[in-house]
This record gives sequence, C-alpha cells and structure tokens, in this order.
Amino acid sequence: MADRMRAGDAITLTGLKVYGYHGVFDFERREGQDFIVDVTLHTDTRTAAASDALVDTADYGTLAEDIAAIIAGEPLNLIETLAERIADHCLTVADSATVTVHKPAAPVPVAFDDVSVTITRPAPEAPAGSLPAPEAGDTRAESTGLQAVLGLGANLGQPLEALRATVTALNTHPDISVEACSTAFATKPVGGIDQPDFTNAVAIVTTELSPLQLLGVCQGIELAHGRTRETRWGPRTLDIDLIRCTRTGSLDDAAAEITCETGQLVLPHPRAAERAFVLAPWAQLRPDATVATASGTVPLSTALTRADDGGGLRDTGEAIGL
Repeated sequence: MADRMRAGDAITLTGLKVYGYHGVFDFERREGQDFIVDVTLHTDTRTAAASDALVDTADYGTLAEDIAAIIAGEPLNLIETLAERIADHCLTVADSATVTVHKPAAPVPVAFDDVSVTITRPAPEAPAGSLPAPEAGDTRAESTGLQAVLGLGANLGQPLEALRATVTALNTHPDISVEACSTAFATKPVGGIDQPDFTNAVAIVTTELSPLQLLGVCQGIELAHGRTRETRWGPRTLDIDLIRCTRTGSLDDAAAEITCETGQLVLPHPRAAERAFVLAPWAQLRPDATVATASGTVPLSTALTRADDGGGLRDTGEAIGL
C-alpha cells in the first residue's frame, strides 16, 4: 500500500446531488432535502494507464450509482455517519478515500452558504492471520485470489427477484465472478419475530478483493435494495452474509478458512454451522465440504442433521442464477 499511496494518484467525483432524508429533526426525515457529495479516491492508476482497461481502475460511473443509493437509502441522523458509510464503500475500490458531504439546506437559524463534513479514511488493515500484505508493486487485482461462500436471504418485497438481482450484481463487479448458485429454499424465520418466511440461497464466488472489500460490495448491494438494520433477525429486503473465505482451491476444507474478527466482519460466520437455511443450499453446491462446529469438524450433511431449524426448510427448485 505504501508504494501505491506514494504515487499520489487520485480519481475525483464532485457535485453528486441526491435527494435524501437524513437529519435529527422529524421534518428532515419526512420532507427530505438535497445532499451533495464530493469523493476523491486515492489509488495508483499506473496499471490502468498501461492496460487502458476499465477492470484495472475504479469505475466511477458505477461508484456514483452506489453512492447515490446510499444517500437515498436508510435515513441517518448525522452527515458524519453518511460520510462514513460512503467512505466505507469507496474503500472497496481504492486504497483510501476522502469524502465530503454537503448539506446546503441544513436547518441553521442564521444565514449561511453550506454545511459540510469531510473525512479521509484508509483501507482497513488485513486482520492478523487472514491475508498477507501485498508485495510492493502488486495491483489490487493481483493481491488476493479468494473463494467465498455467500449466504443470501430476503423476505420482504419480491425475495426471489432480489436474490436473482444480487447474483447479477455480484457477477458484473470487475473483481468478482459467481461460480455457482443454489436453488431457492423457503425457510421459517429464526429468532422468534413474527414475519414472513424467507427465501434463502448460497452463492460461491471467486474474487480478487479482500474479505473486508467483498463485505463492502455486499453491503452496497444491500443498500441498493433498501436494506435497513433496525431489528436483529428481523425482516429484510435483502441479506448477504459472508460465510466462509479461503484461498482459491481450498473452499471445502474447514481448516483452510480465513479467520477475521473485527467490528465489521467475523469469519468464519459464527452461526452458519447451526443454520439449515445456510447448510442445505451450501451442501447442494459443495457436498464434500466440511464445517467447524462446537464438537469438531464434520461434513456439511452431518451439521445439517443437527440444525434446529431443519424442519422449516423446503427446496423450491427455483433457479437463482447461472
């Protein structure tokens, strides 16, 4: 990262105006107002300049759409929080980012031109034991090479279509390829909250992103589908969980799992080995995989027979993607 930062290259997007509903007052959340965002991505552009290929740089058109979805999405109290959400997403495509959020119609009782918050955030450090630091001169696309198991779920709106759109969005990302996707499973909700049944599936992807960067992409897709995080285990328009990440070629081996525990991400997923709605579609794709449980490493099929929620599970046979 040090070599890339010393390059001093930047990609800047300014004046992105989107109507949102952020603020601490009821009328702000009810009536909304314009928010204006400026973003500078700090990244080495030499690889892109040499290849002249979009895959080797940040696609600012897609980034603008993703940021617009964040601004138009979940209402927040503070523009500091909004800036943080945008910066987190920018770190999925750049080494660091500077984000300014303007609120020109803020409810200030005296004459003013603008209110803004500017933050600069570096990419998160890789957790100990997870991924090695990239060698000097590596490009972002050459620094990882992972496979991942993703759990997909939804029970609001049109869940099946949301899962299909998710697979499409993942597969169109320049650093993610969807290898396989299970059929859709109808599952009873867990957690004791009265809500509709879920539609669940599992996707297997290969990626040149780090686990934290992959999480950022997934959260951006969730936001684009109107995901909010108000109630744990509550209903949602879309949920994308990182279940397992390994180096390419070792996806079925529980002992090869990348481990991570931060405020943003825990790997492997701490409850996946107990959930039939994850294990059943996963076993459909990778029947020889093993999973770590409290009583030791067992085949997915064994873990599935032990899952408490297996009785509410049904394979609908509906294709999700690919």
